[in-house]
Amino acid sequence: MGIRFQEVSFHYPQNQLTYYQAIANITLDIESKNEFICLVGRTGSGKSTLAQHMNALLLPTSGTLEIFGTKITAKRDKKTNYNSLRKHVGLVFQFPEYQLFEETVEKDIMFGPLNFHTGIDEAKEIARETLKLVGLDESYLNRNPFNLSGGEKKRVAIAGILAFDPDILVLDEPTSGLDPRGKTQMMELFKEIQDKTGKSIIIITHDMDLVYEHASRVVVLYDGELIYDESPKALFKREGLEKYHLQYPSPIRVLKDLKERFDLDLDIYQRNLSDAVTALKRAVK
Repeated sequence: MGIRFQEVSFHYPQNQLTYYQAIANITLDIESKNEFICLVGRTGSGKSTLAQHMNALLLPTSGTLEIFGTKITAKRDKKTNYNSLRKHVGLVFQFPEYQLFEETVEKDIMFGPLNFHTGIDEAKEIARETLKLVGLDESYLNRNPFNLSGGEKKRVAIAGILAFDPDILVLDEPTSGLDPRGKTQMMELFKEIQDKTGKSIIIITHDMDLVYEHASRVVVLYDGELIYDESPKALFKREGLEKYHLQYPSPIRVLKDLKERFDLDLDIYQRNLSDAVTALKRAVK
């Protein structure tokens, strides 16, 4: 088991008398290998708060969190090496500028390995290899990360986390701000990383099309509570997801409309546009 939440709650203090409950009574298991999970829910549902518990950036207000065998509770334990937990679970923030701070891409990627006492020559080699893994060549090593495009910055930020080889990779809105082609390329990148490394990947997103096409498991939060934890197909066959502020994926919405309008014998649960077109052609014939 990689990460285990047992009745975990967390609140942010607002002042001396009140607090904001961000997540409540979360029980959730995440395997250390080969999970591809999408974490979804409306803004303010607790997704980022939950993600920051996964590598102990936040500690539970109540309940128990276990990260690769280390138990975490509300009381900070002086004997626990919290930095070592972050070597198991790497978190990539929504805005890459929060993680990029060095003057070159190479130095940015090397920071993590050096911080975990890797030698400088080995850290340089790791920087080259992880840059390839995220689809960028060695010409980027000496470039200033702040002069890169948005998509390139995201890739460099991901490389910086991959450089210290976490077992689980958590990404907060990694496709935000990208055009459709960029989103597809980014999701294909994550699949390729998982295929090559076996890492578990957790993606926070609002894009239900990406969830439906790529996830093997969807975790839904609503007002800080875990509502559903199941496959995309099972989730999107449910009625009434709108009350949780979830939109059905485009293929389902379009095919459902066509099926009802033209009384077609049509399976509307197609996971991408190509499959949707094939199903529609079959129904029309």
